[in-house]
Amino acid sequence: MKATAMAIDRKRERASDPANRATGLFARLRAMRENRRGAMAVNFALLLIPLLASVGLSIDGSRFLLTRYHLQSAVDAAALAVATVYQDKPTLDALAGKFVTNNFSLADASLDTVSTAVTGDVITVDGSATMQTLFMSILQVSEVHVSVRTKVKRAGGGLLVSLVLDNTGSMWSGSKIASLRSASDILVDAIFDGEAEPADLRVSIVPYASTVNVGSVADSIVGTHSYGLRSDDKDKWKGCVRERSGANSIADTGPDVEKWYPFFWEPSVDNDYDLDDDSTIYPGGSYNSNGITGPNIGCPTPILPLTNSYADVDAAVDALSAWNRGGTLGDIGMAWGIRTLSPGEPFTESTELDPKTGATLWDSPRWRKAIMIMTDGDNLFYDLPSDAGPNEAHPGKSDYTGYGRLGESQANAIFETNNANNAKGIIDTRLKSLCTTAKGQDVIIYTVTFGSSPSSSTKQIFQDCASDPGKYYHAPSQTELENAFGTIGAELSKLRIIE
Repeated sequence: MKATAMAIDRKRERASDPANRATGLFARLRAMRENRRGAMAVNFALLLIPLLASVGLSIDGSRFLLTRYHLQSAVDAAALAVATVYQDKPTLDALAGKFVTNNFSLADASLDTVSTAVTGDVITVDGSATMQTLFMSILQVSEVHVSVRTKVKRAGGGLLVSLVLDNTGSMWSGSKIASLRSASDILVDAIFDGEAEPADLRVSIVPYASTVNVGSVADSIVGTHSYGLRSDDKDKWKGCVRERSGANSIADTGPDVEKWYPFFWEPSVDNDYDLDDDSTIYPGGSYNSNGITGPNIGCPTPILPLTNSYADVDAAVDALSAWNRGGTLGDIGMAWGIRTLSPGEPFTESTELDPKTGATLWDSPRWRKAIMIMTDGDNLFYDLPSDAGPNEAHPGKSDYTGYGRLGESQANAIFETNNANNAKGIIDTRLKSLCTTAKGQDVIIYTVTFGSSPSSSTKQIFQDCASDPGKYYHAPSQTELENAFGTIGAELSKLRIIE
């Protein structure tokens, strides 16, 4: 027992000796080196996992690309189909889902979601699927998700556009009315693009001064009066109207709510003529003078309702002229611009049905809506300051206008002031309100100020009225007006024709 204990002690002493420990380690390493088959088995086992992962990644990666290719093809087909349909989002989602389901079928892959989005003329279809992996599960990845997107521009569209044009007496100055006709020709030529009657374009022209001439609908929208039917005779009612009371004065409501009143300027000291003597009547529109007379002074050429006839639009532009007296009431012009586009009476042209959607032109998602309004000065009630021809200054606060005379009953009911500056501020506010209303109806608004007369506040109002700052133009000269109208015409053409 004692001998055995001593032997054990000697072994412990040798093991604790650093030299002896090193010798034992080297001996074991030599043994492992000499046993090559065991080393290879260990090395192979260590390399097997990354090797299988690499092969699996390659195979599953190829399957991922194949899945994405098939899903992309199915989503592409769905987008092309959806682009021809003009319905609400749930309908488009269902249609896109049906197309993708019918065109996407792969083993070990399942369709997850299909959704659509419409922004202007661009249709976006998104699709996603899940693919089960074969080898990547080694790395704890049992499935991968695939997502694709397709965007398609719709093949075409339509445009409703109203051109609301200042035809006040100040447009005589510097031949600005001739410049307006020239610039308008450029715009009209751009949007018609050589077509005589394009199917996807409707244009209205709204000349305004202190009133508008409602033209063909005049007899049907006015109440009982003693002026007879609208006539081209200079001593008869021409077709301009006085606006209605209260909110209806600029609201987009029809004659069933409240009728309009004929604009018929009775003889007075500031409009000195005799209805029984045609030789005393000089209604204006052909020369620049505040000495014009008659029941229709300040009454511009008729509104042209929405039409696709280039000849009719061209003729309306050629007929534009400047009309002295009354002032500049841009809110009236804008109100009638909206009325020519909207489907309600008195102008109902936009109730025409779009054959591709079955909706009215106003409601069809294929059709864009736009208004361009221009002016060469500030909104104001003009008041003849002194003698002009047979006319003398009136004791009232303004000329006769589409709101009557400032300070008299009709204007008082709307403006509640006889102060011209206060009334100007109210007209400006009404104009901005109309712009806001139109933009809320998806009407794109372009605005133009022309010449040196518009004040900085008017320029700001027109900039605020535009759909964005880039759609406001100030044109100090004829060349710049033509450039502005040409640019607007090009933009309007893009709304109509999708390239």
